[in-house]
Amino acid sequence: MSSKWLPPDRRAVKVSFDAAFCQHLKQCSSGVVIRNNLGLVMGSGVVLYSHVADAFAAEALACLHAITFARDMRFRKVVVEGDSRTIVVKVQRDRESNLVAHTIARMGFKIGNSQCWVEEVPPDTVA
Repeated sequence: MSSKWLPPDRRAVKVSFDAAFCQHLKQCSSGVVIRNNLGLVMGSGVVLYSHVADAFAAEALACLHAITFARDMRFRKVVVEGDSRTIVVKVQRDRESNLVAHTIARMGFKIGNSQCWVEEVPPDTVA
């Protein structure tokens, strides 16, 4: 298992997602980062959700956010990467390679709203 981010093939983008879940508030924040085959950030975003039942639902919402964001940005060939084995079947990688998406997801609670960034990640996030 690799802890290093690996690029998709040259015609695809890689969409990495993660979720942060706050059980006592029943809220989650999903973070997404989209990179091309050169590792350049094509977009990133965070969405804050309320009334979330559990961590599994939070990961599912983050995956939906990732796929929807990639579709809205008009990417046609997408590789989806997340750290929930149940959500992304047979993804064999270490959590460390998803660190940027996880950092963005945790930011959602600080910012308190949903946001997207095009061709960059939020300040204080190392791509």
